[in-house]
Amino acid sequence: MTSPRARRTTTSVTATSFRLFGGLVVGMLALSACATPVGGAMTPAPTSTIESPTPEPTPTPDDTATPDVPVPTETVEVETPYNGEVLVVTAEQRGATLEVTAMIPGVSEDDGTCTLRVDGVAVATITSTAGNGVTYCGLMSADVASDSAATRFDVQYESSSTRARSADSSVESSQ
Repeated sequence: MTSPRARRTTTSVTATSFRLFGGLVVGMLALSACATPVGGAMTPAPTSTIESPTPEPTPTPDDTATPDVPVPTETVEVETPYNGEVLVVTAEQRGATLEVTAMIPGVSEDDGTCTLRVDGVAVATITSTAGNGVTYCGLMSADVASDSAATRFDVQYESSSTRARSADSSVESSQ
């Protein structure tokens, strides 16, 4: 038979342990209730990063120089769109006469105008001739200075549906 005292001790140890454990649970709940905001669990606050301003580069003497200004180029004011390029077929200068023929590939029209320009000035104009997938600019002749080292020219083509221009070219006299 067990002594009543031993029983009491076991009961009182168990009761004391239960009280301590219960107090610990109640204390943890109370602390966690204080730490949790109203509405549920905590969400992390957004953080912002403060970046230091990037220093402006100090101008060097080269940076302060006047920027390159584009040189205006000659433009042709025509309402028809640019559609292609004129290919110079022949170009020859005999004394004071420049003779040029040209063609416009991919276009076959009889109603166009071919213009020979020497140093940017129109000097000869002819009507084009349609070919098989090509438009021809027949012989265009112009008087030029026979004593010049090289004569610069280009050919322009214009019709109701097409506008084209050759590259700038030059030819020397073949006297």
